[in-house]
Amino acid sequence: MSDDIAASAAKACCAAVVLFGIVSIITVLASLKSLGNDEQLIVHYLDGKVAYNGPSGAKVYSPFREKETRSALKLTSMQYARIRDELNGGVRIVEGAAKVWLGAYEETDGAQTKFVLKSDQFIRMVDKLSGVERIVTGPTSVVPGAWEHAPSGVEQAAFVNSDTAIILLNKVDGTTRLYKTPGLYFPKEYEEVLDTASLTRVLATETMVVRNAYGNYVVYNGSADGSNGKSFFLEPYEEIVEFEWSVFSENVPGELQSIGKEKFTRIDSRTRKSFFQYDMRTKDNVAMRIEGTIFWAVKDVGKLVNKTADPVSDVWYRGRNVLTQAVSQVNLQTFMNSFAHLTKNAYTAQVRDDFYAERGILVVSMEVTKYECIDQETADTLQAIIDQTTDKINALQAQKAENDVKAASLAAEIKLESEKTALIRTQSKNDILMAELEGEAAGTELATSASTFIAGLNESVPDESLRVELYKLHRELELDDLRTKAIASSKATTIFLTPEEISLDLSPHELQEL
Repeated sequence: MSDDIAASAAKACCAAVVLFGIVSIITVLASLKSLGNDEQLIVHYLDGKVAYNGPSGAKVYSPFREKETRSALKLTSMQYARIRDELNGGVRIVEGAAKVWLGAYEETDGAQTKFVLKSDQFIRMVDKLSGVERIVTGPTSVVPGAWEHAPSGVEQAAFVNSDTAIILLNKVDGTTRLYKTPGLYFPKEYEEVLDTASLTRVLATETMVVRNAYGNYVVYNGSADGSNGKSFFLEPYEEIVEFEWSVFSENVPGELQSIGKEKFTRIDSRTRKSFFQYDMRTKDNVAMRIEGTIFWAVKDVGKLVNKTADPVSDVWYRGRNVLTQAVSQVNLQTFMNSFAHLTKNAYTAQVRDDFYAERGILVVSMEVTKYECIDQETADTLQAIIDQTTDKINALQAQKAENDVKAASLAAEIKLESEKTALIRTQSKNDILMAELEGEAAGTELATSASTFIAGLNESVPDESLRVELYKLHRELELDDLRTKAIASSKATTIFLTPEEISLDLSPHELQEL
């Protein structure tokens, strides 16, 4: 019995030994491992972790300890890796291209791409431990430091030209400044681009007002110093002043004038036109409504902004005050006969008034375009007077036109007669000239005839005086023949002869003989 028990015990021991051997062999074979070129084995020992890097042949690694396998980190030239040490909390940066073996206690988020900057780009790196900033400008590639990060990533440089500037904030002292040098601008450390500023242009006929950081007004006059316009950038904390002036509506028949408001930032320096409609009374208590226009201009914006907020209202109410004073001093008849003179006096009073000079305003002119009586009965009477006056003016104009026509006709006749007189005088001069020419020709012919006649008698009549007497007799006989011929050719001729011409003696003795 005891032998059987011993045999059984021996068999059991043998079986246990065999089983232990088999288990040991299996365990050893399971712990046998070889590592490739990029493999890493982490073994967790009691005193810590140990990293085994490949490549390695088959090797038994502590079969009773926890193990893990991981690959080496491969980085290209455009990559980097941030590696954290879980044992001491340290961080290191590894820049590619490289194959990185992590330590036993190191971890990583994997390969990350480098920041690539173009020539007009930059990146702001901030150290999380110290808060120190650094600016890296392109073109380049950037790998952050161990504790650095880029909160805004890759940023575009600000482009500044003649029409655009930038406003910069210094985060150290909180000051801002305007940068307007044309070209690319890369901010410095602790500097930030807050905004862009556009160039403001002021025409030669415009003026703009800017309020600076101290509350003072700065005036930009487009025509100052003879310039043909100006331009400026708003400095930090400056703002363009916006004006709100009254607007008096244009006069519409049968309607009262309305008052509105308009907002603008540019003051026109050219002449302005403000319509007015004033209700007032004459000296004889006739209520009148007078309409017209005031022409005025802004000449000194500096005085204007410091003296008044609404110059349009100032001009309108001041004009009413001056015109009311002028109308209240005359009666209706005088007003109707001399309202133009009254308006001129009111305008002159405004021009001389310091009220406008203190506000930098120049009143150019004041014109009354219409007036009417507010009371209907008085208005009807006034209309009748106006109609009569109009008829009188029309009649005078018609008479003047008729007189002008008659005067023009008379002037034309006078001119025609003057032309006739000139014609007669010219004809007379021509006749005289013609007679002179004919006389010269006849004289020449007579002289030739006389010379020929006298020369022909040289031999027969030697005495020259006798030859001349003979020529005279010859001419008298020719003239007698011509007269006789003319008388004979006339149909009705009355001949008057003297006694001498017919040798008739009318003495009493002769008459008795007859």
